[in-house]
Amino acid sequence: MRTDHLKCGSLLLVLMALLGGAEAGCSSCRGGGDATWGGEEWMAETLGGSSYGSVSPMMEDSGAGDEGAAEGSEGEPSPSFITAEELRERLGAERRPIIAYVSNSPPSSGSYIEGSISLPSKGFIQADGSLKPVEELAAVLGRAGVTEEDDLVLYGDCFSCGDFTFVYWIMKYLGHQKVEILRGPAAGLPTAGSVATRPAANYSPSPHPELLAEYESVASGGLVVVDARTPDQFGGGHIDGAVNIDFNRVIDGSWIKDDAALAEVFAPLDPDRPIAVYSKNGGTASIVWFALALQGRDASLYSWNDWLRHRS
Repeated sequence: MRTDHLKCGSLLLVLMALLGGAEAGCSSCRGGGDATWGGEEWMAETLGGSSYGSVSPMMEDSGAGDEGAAEGSEGEPSPSFITAEELRERLGAERRPIIAYVSNSPPSSGSYIEGSISLPSKGFIQADGSLKPVEELAAVLGRAGVTEEDDLVLYGDCFSCGDFTFVYWIMKYLGHQKVEILRGPAAGLPTAGSVATRPAANYSPSPHPELLAEYESVASGGLVVVDARTPDQFGGGHIDGAVNIDFNRVIDGSWIKDDAALAEVFAPLDPDRPIAVYSKNGGTASIVWFALALQGRDASLYSWNDWLRHRS
């Protein structure tokens, strides 16, 4: 695994380019198309993923709840998830996790997990659809009352929309170690009719720029490039040499498929090369990125929009 230390200026350029022209709506949830996200709308695809560098920031997870995580190909813990039963046990612990609702609309059930804060995925995106700079991402978390030392559990209303995995990716990009996704329904957990608020805090990020792909690394041909869009979208134009793995192929209901199924889906990918996952601008790519990380694969994110910008 390798870590590229990008200079701050070039990193911000990559960040701004990465998410330009984000999409509105979740195609998997609402059957929508490729509308452009702007203002108060959110794109179904958050970040588009090209793989560049190391998956090691995700391997740094520690603490309670990791027993629910799968093991990577080298026996290291993969991206963390937690069940409702495990979360319920931790709610009474001295170190209680912060629970964050990351969807962009209220829950269909009308209730939230008691004590959870609102941390909508669209809050990390600028009005033009690009990802906010690192310092602004940190400010979003600080305003929500989250620090880099907190245990964080993410949940929401639509796994296939990509909000869960996108916010998880953001936390890992910022260097947050103790973050988990709630797997499955919140059955048995106490509920409330509204979200809670926390005092503002200071979030100090430790960015992992290697989780973002650069155009040059994708264009060089040194990466296995995965297009996470649907076959129809892929057929309408794609990065030369890209392998089409529709994000729906890694989902089983409201979660990621099991290891055996994922191994079959990812069988065409060279296990010894880093993988670049992309979609128009992301959430669907972050789902495939998360699934690859569960398999212990070296993956990060890129976007189709950034590719088109460079090729025009």
